[in-house]
Amino acid sequence: MAWGREDMGTLTSRQLVTSRRRSVVPAVAFVALCAFASRPTSWVSRPWKPQGKSLKRPRVVCLAVQPLTAEMSEAFKRCVEEYSPNDPNEDFQEGPPPTGFRNLTECIRPYHPNPQWQIFPGEVGSFERDQKICSMYTLATGLFRDINKCIRDDNEDGLRRLAPMIWEIREVLRFEPTKVCKPEGRKCKPFMGKCLRGLEIPEKEVEQWAALYKAGSEFVWPAFTSCQLEDGGLWPFDGNLNFEIECNIDPSKLAVPEVFAPVSIKRFIGGSNEVLFPPQTKFRVKEEKDVQRVTENDETRDVHTRVLEVIELPVPQAPGERRR
Repeated sequence: MAWGREDMGTLTSRQLVTSRRRSVVPAVAFVALCAFASRPTSWVSRPWKPQGKSLKRPRVVCLAVQPLTAEMSEAFKRCVEEYSPNDPNEDFQEGPPPTGFRNLTECIRPYHPNPQWQIFPGEVGSFERDQKICSMYTLATGLFRDINKCIRDDNEDGLRRLAPMIWEIREVLRFEPTKVCKPEGRKCKPFMGKCLRGLEIPEKEVEQWAALYKAGSEFVWPAFTSCQLEDGGLWPFDGNLNFEIECNIDPSKLAVPEVFAPVSIKRFIGGSNEVLFPPQTKFRVKEEKDVQRVTENDETRDVHTRVLEVIELPVPQAPGERRR
């Protein structure tokens, strides 16, 4: 199905994508949604911009890995879980402490300044609107990077600036179990199957971070998590800490009114097949694979792999806005 054009609770494969291939694609419909701790630093208002040529870049070291957690932060509750654009929200004011929220237009303007991006087709939950939201999130403008960094860093200033877009993306992942794969339901279905994710960790720290993912441990990744479908492999999104993720939860069998579930997104440019998991998805470490010594581009290093299984999908605290 045609869709408009996306982090594992630490750093996402999507972030690895843009780090290694930083070309901005100025188009709308390049993705298909597959059918059926420390005090955070102040918010940087200038969006991330791609620079230089990726072919001349050394391997990018990503520093977004955070200690494992099993709880939702208070800032996330205030700015994401309890936020709705339909509430009488005050205008955003910088802090400290920050208050209010930006509206959707103000939220996306630093990343999509062209007026055409300010036009949103359909109502919330419609196929056309979901298509547009996917396009805006997945393009290499730095939007997805800033959204997930703010969530992981628990940066309330940034969350209040980006709350409208975070809300829209979560709506793309919201399903009513009784309507999954039904005529009155959505035009896509939740993802089930195996997917892959790679993180790039500084060589001196990778063993320390890999040790956090001990067999049997349970945790949530607080931000949106991007993965690759198994059939496409991880390259070029592989890192030195890789994950094989099994998602076997069937949302249609859950006894809840609504649930946030992963969806599969196919990009027409680059041919990658991605899976986007909602924030606060809960995982369990099933297996710690043996460390492999891998040589790539004349560089030899240790690569750690963990097998994860999804054990719980996040459930909305408030009724959704989808009208299917």
